[in-house]
Amino acid sequence: MMEGIMSSRLYNLAVNAANEAIKFDSEGKNELAISKYLQAFDLLMSLIRYTDNKRLKEFYADRAEQYLTRAYELKSAIERPTKAVLEQKLDEEGELQSKIISLILPEKPNVSWNDIAGLQNAKQAIEDAIILPLRYPELFKGMPTWKGILLFGPPGCGKTMLAKAAATECNATFFNVSAADIMVKWVGDSEQRIKALFEMARKSQPSIIFLDEIDALGVERTGVESAVSTRVLSQMLQMMDGVLSKPDDRIVVLGATNRPWNIDSALLRRFDKRILVPLPDTVARKEIFEVTIRKMPNLKLADDVDLNELARLTEGFSGDDIKKLCMDAWYIPIHELKQQNMLSTGIPRPVSRKDFLEALQMRRPSTSPEEVRLNEEWNKKFGTI
Repeated sequence: MMEGIMSSRLYNLAVNAANEAIKFDSEGKNELAISKYLQAFDLLMSLIRYTDNKRLKEFYADRAEQYLTRAYELKSAIERPTKAVLEQKLDEEGELQSKIISLILPEKPNVSWNDIAGLQNAKQAIEDAIILPLRYPELFKGMPTWKGILLFGPPGCGKTMLAKAAATECNATFFNVSAADIMVKWVGDSEQRIKALFEMARKSQPSIIFLDEIDALGVERTGVESAVSTRVLSQMLQMMDGVLSKPDDRIVVLGATNRPWNIDSALLRRFDKRILVPLPDTVARKEIFEVTIRKMPNLKLADDVDLNELARLTEGFSGDDIKKLCMDAWYIPIHELKQQNMLSTGIPRPVSRKDFLEALQMRRPSTSPEEVRLNEEWNKKFGTI
């Protein structure tokens, strides 16, 4: 209820500020127009925090970007700005292009622990390191907490799901950013966008910044590394230090990687909690089959399917591999309907044990034994649970 009232109030304030900005703009009152455009921008950014509707978020973000762009256009037309506060607003602390809206928009995930099979050690570590401090800030006030947490392990084992579940459990704003995107798609203004990301997270507390493929951002440096990569990494280290130095900030940086040994040593030191997310064991694989089938309402099992047997036969499979195996098996009766020209009228038969065995002939584990070994060895040296 309160969020709805806040959204309505912020929207009205943003509309009023934008209308005033457009009026001053048309009258040639550039400084006043800049001030109002920036005010509308800030209000829209706050409005995104209180809005769950994805389309509305995108609409507000688009408008905010338009107002920010126009503010810079007007600023460039002023040879000698007379208001120091404008210069500070536009140029200081990343406000130059702060919060450029092509940043990943924050979201509120809806993933529970029940959606994730197995991984009990990882879940417990995440609950202690993230959920409890963010959910009960008064209990942890003045106490050191983990602000940098690294999830590592083979691909497809649930690192992203764990991050989203953590955000759901403590009702945190979730920023899902690929570190590879920072290095590729953000070329030219990576440092400013990193600043923007952390500033948005600070304004949206409690927040979780999830940096996937963190090794792409902080690859161990060599003499041939580009100056650009060095600057980007330095900016990330500076922003993380800012989070680490403010114990009362309810912000957590959660990194994820399949190759922890490639992470720059300085960046690695910022992650004081390092949690292995391993391939599922037999019990967890059975749970993954159960969760996957439960979420696929059109997949009906024949009586001869034994999930315990399938769990034993899928040694080395990741959770993602098992989901794909279920899809492979489900498609076998679908193909039968297609051959009979009955796709529009027929009902697929239940998926049988034979279907799963046939699918297993085509589907192999996506993780090599070497990858598993490297992650386990790294965990022995650097892991914290």
